[in-house]
Amino acid sequence: MELRHLAYFIAVAEELHFGRAAKRLNISQPPLSVQIRQLEEEIGVRLFDRTRRRVQITPAGQAFLDEARKIMALSEEAVRRAVRAEKGEIGRLAIGFIGSANYSVLPLVIQAFRQRFRSVEISLTEMNTSHQLEALCDGRIQVGFLRPPRGIEGEGLTVEPVFRERLVAAMPRNHPLAGEASVAWPMLAKESYIMIPRQRGPGFFDHIIALCQREGFSPNIVLEASQFHTVIGLVAAGIGIAVVPASMQRSRIEGVVFKSISGGEETVLHMAWLTGNPSRILRNFLDAAREAARSIVPGS
Repeated sequence: MELRHLAYFIAVAEELHFGRAAKRLNISQPPLSVQIRQLEEEIGVRLFDRTRRRVQITPAGQAFLDEARKIMALSEEAVRRAVRAEKGEIGRLAIGFIGSANYSVLPLVIQAFRQRFRSVEISLTEMNTSHQLEALCDGRIQVGFLRPPRGIEGEGLTVEPVFRERLVAAMPRNHPLAGEASVAWPMLAKESYIMIPRQRGPGFFDHIIALCQREGFSPNIVLEASQFHTVIGLVAAGIGIAVVPASMQRSRIEGVVFKSISGGEETVLHMAWLTGNPSRILRNFLDAAREAARSIVPGS
């Protein structure tokens, strides 16, 4: 039994006339009659009562018709889903992100993608850069938003800048520099620093250390915390200062002020994925992310 046999049977059952059914199917009547007879022989029951004047469906034929329609509907849905999957319109995408991405570009990216591909199931997991790199390599996530260390492209990953933003200094509200309009790096040389540990955010850690060393000092790191919002909470407690992405000003933690750092230094958020990943869903997501990132006005 093939799907075409079911299509022939349904046409005859709905027309109750072999001539009209053959015309509807765009075939001649004799082959249609042969196909229906072969179907009845295979099943072992009569599907139609035929006379010279009329064709009538049998009770067995009616029962078979109900199920045949379901099978044809399922086969058509299978084709539709296959086409949609090929276009990346259905399926699942697992995304990793560092916490600061949620204060900048990530919500807009997710919104843009969801508007175009509502049937794609998205899972979001906050994880530091090092954990994202591991999750990308073992397939737990398909794309990550991170600040990567140099050289990871050689590990089978493609990395692309997606969002640039200024660095700012976060300090307690009662800090001596809190009244300044902006600060310069030399003014921060003798401060106590709270930072993301290098093993969790190697790209950002190395960037801050390099900027400090360029200005002739190494930061005095008194405490480390795994997430930026935790770092800022420790700043609010008066333990030290921190240099963070400007988007972290949206965290709105009480007791902290943010100061621009002269020189306009930036940090860059990247997207990363396995090189050669053939997923159409991933390609659609990357396109949506690029488009969303271009719409962001710097400093907004």
